[in-house]
Amino acid sequence: MKLERFTSDLIPAVVGFNTRLLNGGADPELVFPETPAPEISAPAGLAPDARNGRLEERFLLMDESCVRGAFILQHQVFWLGTEAVPISHLRLPLSEGIVDRKFAGVGMQLIRHALRLQPLLFTLGMGGRERPLPKLLGAMQWRLWDVPFYFSVNRPARFLRGIRALRTSAWRRLALNLAAFSGIGWAGAQMWAATRRKSAPEKAKVEPAQGFSNWADETWEACKRSYSMIATRNSSTLQALYPDGGRFHSRRVHANGRPTGWFVALDTVMEEHKQFGNLRVGTIVDALSRPEDAPMVVRAAADFLYDRGVDLVISNQMHPAWGAALCDAGFIGAPSNFALAVSPILTPHCGDGRGIHVNRGDGDGPIHL
Repeated sequence: MKLERFTSDLIPAVVGFNTRLLNGGADPELVFPETPAPEISAPAGLAPDARNGRLEERFLLMDESCVRGAFILQHQVFWLGTEAVPISHLRLPLSEGIVDRKFAGVGMQLIRHALRLQPLLFTLGMGGRERPLPKLLGAMQWRLWDVPFYFSVNRPARFLRGIRALRTSAWRRLALNLAAFSGIGWAGAQMWAATRRKSAPEKAKVEPAQGFSNWADETWEACKRSYSMIATRNSSTLQALYPDGGRFHSRRVHANGRPTGWFVALDTVMEEHKQFGNLRVGTIVDALSRPEDAPMVVRAAADFLYDRGVDLVISNQMHPAWGAALCDAGFIGAPSNFALAVSPILTPHCGDGRGIHVNRGDGDGPIHL
């Protein structure tokens, strides 16, 4: 088999590859993009590939005229403790081996090809560490961590009636309905929050970001050295990831007259979501401050979403300071299906993982939210 860059003349072969995956029972979400064009343009904070000037490259593993595997390299710049380093996000590595055992070895070939192109690789999400891809990466000496998941209930009755992740049997549905209609759920949520929530940090002022400009660059320069691994979050990168006028709510946070940080949130009415049903879900997608200011930024983001009337607020945050800030604000930790894997060459830059700042703003971004 031969690795080739995805060009327009290979579109029919990619369509055939996706068709075989779907006919074999693959998850409909796990299909490869059927165009070679990059999905987003490259802002200054992201590193276009030197060979073709593109932010994103798509590759196909060809067996004569048939595609048997594919992957995407999304090129970025990360701060790795002391310097800015170009690394790449390995996206959507797909093998026909998931539906045909004759191609069972394709998955490992894809990873090896990607590492030859860029040894400094990471991948994020993957549905959790128990899925086939993270298990394969672990066997190939990649380092894996869970990116912890946290949630806080704002409207208990609606949450209990609508949370599909818990309503998995007739008895559970009955119990949750009784709790919702009797008021027990509301009382329980209030008692839990009272016991979990620590006293609020100093009162923060929240204002619309109105575009990420010089102030975002100043925040980035002031904060980046607090983390051992963090994707570039300067103004040009943030403008590309969270443009004005879209679905993202970007806010600056101030306290005592000084800029403290920022957050990006989503307020989404779900539609038949496999975990959240039709609930209105608030997400703390991304945030940045120095670790010691994380409690202020988290509380400001949570209060912003509570005031909008969401049913619950969720967030995935890897750095311990951000996880502690969520817990101090009354959030509850729950099993995570969001994992981080880093290649063997990148692993020494990560230490024990406690200095890594990763959340749903990284990798593919807040998809399915």
